[in-house]
Amino acid sequence: MDLKKSYNNLPMPVRYLLLGGISFFALQLYKKITSNQTTSNEAQAELQKEVKKELMRLKNVKLSYSLTQYKLFANLLYDSMKYGLGDNYQAVVSTMKKMNNDKDILQLVKDYGNRQNYVFGIPQGEPKDLFTSIKSELGNEYGGLTSYKVDVINDDWKKKKITYKI
Repeated sequence: MDLKKSYNNLPMPVRYLLLGGISFFALQLYKKITSNQTTSNEAQAELQKEVKKELMRLKNVKLSYSLTQYKLFANLLYDSMKYGLGDNYQAVVSTMKKMNNDKDILQLVKDYGNRQNYVFGIPQGEPKDLFTSIKSELGNEYGGLTSYKVDVINDDWKKKKITYKI
């Protein structure tokens, strides 16, 4: 089937309606993408400001890993959750259990920032911070009846006297 011939065989008002619909959809998509970037930038700046304040409060606590390692952890977490299908939730749980104190958590949150999730290569919702991403990906198992994986992380942190909770 030749689309150009099919299009040319349509009555003129239908052609204009089709072009108008496509233009409207493209404009709405463009607005959504650009508004998400503005909102995301503001949310990212606010998150970074809060994390810096907390890191200053914990200046006497030592990090368990090098600063580069937290960036690697953040990328691993993102790669393990970003697509929805085929995600590696066990890698998320094991990485989060490697955190040993509040400062480790803050540094990881800082390096993760706000990141975009995708479904079939299409951006899904607004970019999310680390805790929000983990809650939405691991916190709704079996249709929201349980959050076993999140509970495992929180229980591990509680044993280590980490005050943060997902």
